[in-house]
Amino acid sequence: MAAVRYASGDAAGGPAPVTASDNDETTRRLSRQRRRVRRLRLLAFVTSLVALISIVAVVGVVVYWRLYLLGPEAGTPFVRGPFLTALSTNDAAFAWSVSPAGPVQITAVGPDARLVNADASGHLVGLAPATRYAWTAAFAGRAEAAGAFTTAPTAATSPIRFAVIGDYGSGNDHEWAVGRVLAAQDPAFILTAGDNSYLIALPSLLNRNLFDPLRAAIGSARLWATFGEHDLFLDGGAAIIDALHLPGTRYTIRYGPVQVVTLGLQADQSAIAYAAAMLAQPGPSIRFVLVHRPIQPDNPILPVLRRAHVAAIFAGHLHRYERRIVGGLLELTAGTSGEGPSDAAHTPRSPDAIVSFENYGLVRVDISPLMIVYTFLDEQGRILDQTRVAR
Repeated sequence: MAAVRYASGDAAGGPAPVTASDNDETTRRLSRQRRRVRRLRLLAFVTSLVALISIVAVVGVVVYWRLYLLGPEAGTPFVRGPFLTALSTNDAAFAWSVSPAGPVQITAVGPDARLVNADASGHLVGLAPATRYAWTAAFAGRAEAAGAFTTAPTAATSPIRFAVIGDYGSGNDHEWAVGRVLAAQDPAFILTAGDNSYLIALPSLLNRNLFDPLRAAIGSARLWATFGEHDLFLDGGAAIIDALHLPGTRYTIRYGPVQVVTLGLQADQSAIAYAAAMLAQPGPSIRFVLVHRPIQPDNPILPVLRRAHVAAIFAGHLHRYERRIVGGLLELTAGTSGEGPSDAAHTPRSPDAIVSFENYGLVRVDISPLMIVYTFLDEQGRILDQTRVAR
């Protein structure tokens, strides 16, 4: 018979007796509860640890993605430019527009490692002649644009390269292609033979038709434009003059020993008087004429140009590339830099053309001490025509 114990009191009125089996069951129950609590605590710890590791992993992935995979923000604060507005033997100048508004710092460094800082307006002074400078434009403390330019030499003993485009301002794929080829040629300056914006030269169209397709080229070369019908139609050329910082619709360019006399739309009577005065100026050893409409063999300006020993005439208007000899002078028409041909009735071959075709492209001019080489490159960068003339 099992032993009976009493917690307190006497046998008659005390609590129910507690047996050894009751104590064992209580012990087991308490043990199970303690084990359950331990398991719950362990589960809570493991869950918290897993959650913490997950959070750390997610944060790490986000940080890595943001710092190393996401890359820089797309786009640039420069709405336009920076593009060259002046380039001579000892100075250069840039213009631009940014959004949001803020200060831009342009610096240039030459082969001697000397740093030249532009003033707030983008003007660099104290440059060396015939020297290649790399430039950067910083906005909010970071370089947001860059390029390079070459200052003008003091004499024609140094090689000079420039380019000519015309009838280009359409903003289409062909203009973009020509713009890339143009930038790759690395000209010191660029001449345009007019029709810089189709169908009209509205200020709101100029980024699309001019500044965006030519962005890479005009960051390293000064763009000088003459005026076609589409540029003059709305406001007499004011939009182009203002946008490109030009002195007017008729002006003269100097790049070291090179002079380019721009005649505007056509070589009319007023253009003859202007050309005669400008070409009589002493100093330049290599002279060119730039006009929109090609000069024809009966034009009375030709004797004036011959007496001044003009090396070549550059024109546009006709949506073709043509190489001609007009009145004893070389004339190159570069009217296929973007807008392109329409039909044979509107783009007929000139009867006296030596070479004439409708391929999109540009003219490159290379001046050396002994000769001038004129090259036509198409929108794929292929050479389709080339002629060499002794100086």
